[in-house]
Amino acid sequence: ELVAESTLELTRYDIKGAMRGPGGEDHVGCIALIRMSSESDVLRSSVFKVCGESILQDLTNLHHALKRIEVERGVGVDYGKGVTPLSRRLLIRVVSRLGMQQGGGTVLHTLLEEPLREIVAQKSTPTTVEKLFRLCEAALDLSFFSPPLLSHLFRNRASDLDSLFQTVIMGYSGLSFTSEADSTTQQWGRLRCGVICLLRACQSMTDYSSGVFTALIKAECEAAAAQCGQGPESGSNLFIEDIVGEEKIHTGAYVILIGEYLKHLSSSKHMTVEDQVESCRRCVQVLKHCAPDVASVLLHASPEATAHIDPRVTLAEAWFLTMKTLASVCRHSEQIISSLAAENVQTLFGESLSLAMLFIFMKDIGGKKRPAPDVQRGMSPDGPHVLAISDFISEAMLLGPSILAGSISALSAHIQLNCGNEVPAEVLGAAAISASLLRAISGATPPWVVEDTPVLFKSMYMALGSNPEIFIRTLGVSTKLETMTAVGGLRAGEKLSGRYLDASESHIN
Repeated sequence: ELVAESTLELTRYDIKGAMRGPGGEDHVGCIALIRMSSESDVLRSSVFKVCGESILQDLTNLHHALKRIEVERGVGVDYGKGVTPLSRRLLIRVVSRLGMQQGGGTVLHTLLEEPLREIVAQKSTPTTVEKLFRLCEAALDLSFFSPPLLSHLFRNRASDLDSLFQTVIMGYSGLSFTSEADSTTQQWGRLRCGVICLLRACQSMTDYSSGVFTALIKAECEAAAAQCGQGPESGSNLFIEDIVGEEKIHTGAYVILIGEYLKHLSSSKHMTVEDQVESCRRCVQVLKHCAPDVASVLLHASPEATAHIDPRVTLAEAWFLTMKTLASVCRHSEQIISSLAAENVQTLFGESLSLAMLFIFMKDIGGKKRPAPDVQRGMSPDGPHVLAISDFISEAMLLGPSILAGSISALSAHIQLNCGNEVPAEVLGAAAISASLLRAISGATPPWVVEDTPVLFKSMYMALGSNPEIFIRTLGVSTKLETMTAVGGLRAGEKLSGRYLDASESHIN
């Protein structure tokens, strides 16, 4: 059934969804194999009891036959003989899972070599639609192998993967502001998605993959900054629906993967504490190396994009969601946060809190005698990225006073504050965050942000040791903080908390 030619002949529904007959028997058959190989150890063992040891080789031979048919169909042809690539790749996952339990090393090695040979073969060839297509298919094939196999691959066969990641990185240099995406750029967009799927399937951060993540994030940020530099009405061949739209994968996906790695390593029952700490350390190193690049994009003054997809919005959501995950991991694991002290992770949290505040301070909410401008600096504040910012601030503050002190230290590099009398660093940091929240609900962000305010102030109260006197003092300081220099939407001498608190001290008290 799987290798037979469809009676539908030349319609795309031959393999698109594998609609060969009632119920799509071929795809349903592959799904059944997936369940038998993943539901339980007992069920996996029963496969070998019923079918014998040769089942691994039989399924591998079937995969080779389907792959050969797929290659014969040609680049991008999704009709004719064979099955959809997804159905074929399910066989990879089945063989990978069965082989890991039964010790089918030789069979797995043979199956793994096929996409690796394809990647190596494309290393020195010129960039064409076919090359990008072949690399994408190889990356997607690899993504269906078990995580332990992929982790071993990234540790011991990294050089075989170089051309795969280098092709994606180099593709960002093809950014154009006038032309639409041609067929080559569209295939590069598919390859980018394939690489993301492969990195996601690995589930562990090796020395090699940490370098890959850093290079990919930096390349994407560089392209995003260049796009923002052309203004909101500039065209693009990369930041459009066909490449980073709803049907593909948004900007910031590499950062999101780091957050997924952190979640996995913190909950994994198959990793030693030492391995968890080491993987977390590598994730933090990637975030530290990329933080300046991400910040420069998120704080770019170009107004909200109108002629292309604004890369800053999803990048901001990815960054703050990942930082929230890191804060949660650190908060629930003493061993991890103590081991990350050498990585200066507290500075990373402080800089991210500062980044969140600076984004809010970019917005000009007007004053008593002037309205807010119609066109605001920076990306739009209306979207899920603002929820991510709110969640991160709430989680990060729970790490304690040192994080609050770190936030004001980072913020002071951008804003010169007039804070009056001597104020402890942690109180000043909390006051600056409080002022940004007050400014947010005064018009710098959408009205629905006010719903998160109680949770945020609760976290702040707990971070200050649940001391009501210190908390009240912090709120008082936050209403008086002024900037001595113009920054973003703030004018020299303006209160950080916004126009509604621009009143006499007696009135506020």
